[in-house]
Amino acid sequence: MKLARYVGDGKVAIMEEVEPTCPEGGLLIQTEACGLCSGELMSWYMDKKVPHVIGHEVSGIVLESQDPRFPVGSKVFPHHHAPCGECEYCKTGRSVHCAQWKATKLNPGGMAERFAVPIGNLTDTLITNSLRAVDAALIEPFACVLKALRVAQRQEKPAVIGLGVMGLMHLIALGEGAVGYDINPLRVAWAKRLGLDVRLSKSLEANAHDTIYVCPGTQQAFEDAVRMAQPGARICMFAPLAPDQKLQVPQEVYFRDISIVSAYSCGPEDTRAAWDLINKGILKAEQVVSDFIGLEDLPGAYLAMKRGEILKPMVIFQN
Repeated sequence: MKLARYVGDGKVAIMEEVEPTCPEGGLLIQTEACGLCSGELMSWYMDKKVPHVIGHEVSGIVLESQDPRFPVGSKVFPHHHAPCGECEYCKTGRSVHCAQWKATKLNPGGMAERFAVPIGNLTDTLITNSLRAVDAALIEPFACVLKALRVAQRQEKPAVIGLGVMGLMHLIALGEGAVGYDINPLRVAWAKRLGLDVRLSKSLEANAHDTIYVCPGTQQAFEDAVRMAQPGARICMFAPLAPDQKLQVPQEVYFRDISIVSAYSCGPEDTRAAWDLINKGILKAEQVVSDFIGLEDLPGAYLAMKRGEILKPMVIFQN
């Protein structure tokens, strides 16, 4: 079968490898659609994983099943990490820090013609027969966004910094009253076509928002959020800075009672919430995916997304 591996130096290669077998108690999946995550563009994060099969925003059809809840022929979304549901972290709403969550993964990854879902991942796998494959593949990234909204406790005057695919999802989830900002006029134009309230970052209004979601992992984006924040506001950091960078927090954050929270990945409750909203039509793939491509086109699309030339590619697998 064919799959896509990150091979280092900011590049992806298509390779031919032996397909996986159905794991004990798990599933073997025929991939239908898989999106490229913006996190997979971070060389500092990906280089330590070489050679890594990319792709975790994925949906597919069950080819083999050792679990009656997921019969052969059913369409599914499997989360690439899944918690035990029984440990202290799971019982207190911190499932992304569960030991099982950290240990579980799809084999070999979502950007492959077929992949295996181990039994441990089934605690966060959903039947998606009611959804198009391209929409089901958005469950994981949208769940990450919904976790951020839950953690930040959305208030009356929310703003989003960064209008990449994740920033767009934040605005779509927040709905009326939310404002988005970006330095890239092409991204602003895309968001405007979706009917969202967006502006260039140079026009951001100081002291105007009570909740700010920061999607780019940069010091500049954080400083913009501080300027935008009202006294008592909450800033939600949605992405990390590179390891060689340290977030600099000005003293005014203390004197203005500004809270800083973070939202890393997502757990089963967020996954189910995302499935529910996508099932209701709140989010469609065409809103946030600019390029629907074949697997052979992924290496070029990877570089184009990394350069900011396209918003997001999604691979459609021909079964």
